[in-house]
Amino acid sequence: MTKPQHQALFDPLEIGKLSIANRIALAPTHVGMGDERGMVTDQYLCYYYARAAGGAGLVIVEITGVTGRYAFAPGRGLGAASGRNLPGLRDLARVIHWGGARAFIQLLPGQGVQALVPHQGRPLVGPSDVPALLQKEDLPKAMRGILREMPERPRPLERDEIHGLREAMVRAGVRVKRAGFDGIEVHGAHGYLLGQFTSPYFNRRKDEYGGTPENRWRFSMEIIRDLKEALGKDFVVGYRFSAREGIEGGLELPEAVEMARALEEAGADYLSVSRGCYGSATHVFPRGEDEITEDAAAVRKAVSVPVMCPNFQSPDLAAKAVSEGSVDMVALSRALLADPLWPTKVREGRPEQIRRCKRCYGCVRDAVIDHVPVRCPVNPALGFERFDPGCFPRPPAES
Repeated sequence: MTKPQHQALFDPLEIGKLSIANRIALAPTHVGMGDERGMVTDQYLCYYYARAAGGAGLVIVEITGVTGRYAFAPGRGLGAASGRNLPGLRDLARVIHWGGARAFIQLLPGQGVQALVPHQGRPLVGPSDVPALLQKEDLPKAMRGILREMPERPRPLERDEIHGLREAMVRAGVRVKRAGFDGIEVHGAHGYLLGQFTSPYFNRRKDEYGGTPENRWRFSMEIIRDLKEALGKDFVVGYRFSAREGIEGGLELPEAVEMARALEEAGADYLSVSRGCYGSATHVFPRGEDEITEDAAAVRKAVSVPVMCPNFQSPDLAAKAVSEGSVDMVALSRALLADPLWPTKVREGRPEQIRRCKRCYGCVRDAVIDHVPVRCPVNPALGFERFDPGCFPRPPAES
């Protein structure tokens, strides 16, 4: 039986016209279980089914690319750039629904300068010719390998290329809707391409996509409007952003709050508030807990759409953030890597049985530095869920 202090996590939530069973989401987290072409594998199906069946009301599938035209860091991630991706995406949406959760997918127009590794025939691009920043001090041991990278100066995107990326996002969005997903999250956080456009540090443009805050936000607003027009006003489109970049000259909270108002006006159905970029990596992956909630609370006061944020492991702190109105939903990442049954154990009143992440940052090293499938020392089954089919409920029979 759910303990009273945790009940707020299990109230339903409306995002647009979509009902979510509870206030717990799997945050979009790259786990690298795909193939070299960005296709869904059986292991991806098992991984996401386990998180849905573990009790999360919403599963947000990880960073998914929409084009192969520009440099992209190596890794076995997901793609929605081609009709060839559609069958796998359809199966992925289906197994998440079988597990009992709503299914969103995070779309990314590009990594921009944070691709770090230029590809032959795939140029390294950004809003301006400003190279990536890498945090050099105070990195956890597992993350120090990022310092081997040598950021290069990117080529600024032309206007027609920006318009082409908008079109690629819409084409991918149409595929995602056809596949049966319930919504899309646009990735504008963590210093990737859209975050570079909104950043006063990375964006030095002099055209309509740079200069004033409104011009720097323009690319993101256009994508939100394009997706809503193409997919219909009732199909959920959210936006994730870093409310503070954590670098000198970067985006700060006051401007991020104003951007949040503009995102809602553009049609965003929810906002997901995060922090940081590669130049402030320990803001993206904090050592502590509950460190982003104050930013999310500031955004929530400024908008009327639901707001979520990550950086929780403790059910007490997560429930407190929801019950006090700081956020509408918590997005768990490493907590659900370590224990996909976190929601079920809290709902059944046994939070002491949660297998807790110990913040070793091994998963970050796997995903960001070594570009291999993510593993977890406290959860040996991560990445091997397909070998233990008895762990989770069987899928329902087809009607």
